[in-house]
Amino acid sequence: MKRLGILLAFVCCGASAAKADWEYTKWGMTPQQVAGAAKNRTKKSSDLHPDSDGNVTRLVAPYKSGKFFFEAQFGFDAADRLSSVTLVLNDKSAAMDMDMGADMNMNHGVCHDLGVSVKATYGPRQGGGAAHALYSIETWRDQKNKNDVKYTVLDGAGCYVQYSAIKSVGAH
Repeated sequence: MKRLGILLAFVCCGASAAKADWEYTKWGMTPQQVAGAAKNRTKKSSDLHPDSDGNVTRLVAPYKSGKFFFEAQFGFDAADRLSSVTLVLNDKSAAMDMDMGADMNMNHGVCHDLGVSVKATYGPRQGGGAAHALYSIETWRDQKNKNDVKYTVLDGAGCYVQYSAIKSVGAH
């Protein structure tokens, strides 16, 4: 079972952990540059509300890593520069559990598998650990690749992994 987790980690997160920035993008790119780097597989996002870091998802694209299928959401700062990439797991079981009114048990779904993969890649969490009735968040600082990594589980809704450039101490 441990080998499976390590294999999943390599397949899921290994490619994005292989270099700084995220996959085919570089932090600071404009939306046009991201669209070009994504070979024009992006489309404009319909949700233009800022996230907790003030980034706005302007573009989305499908993304597959190993057995995981994601929607990659490209977040841009106020200067319209790429600041984060959020991989939202396409997990139909989360929606089914929610529709059935059952409490979602993350120990049996694709979100659990993704969590195992992320933890195997980055080791014990370095921050976060916030666990509430509706969500949990774990964070890592990937010094080698100069990325902050955040894994979030939203009970009954799914999970995602967010990559962003390491913020200097005191930066918001």
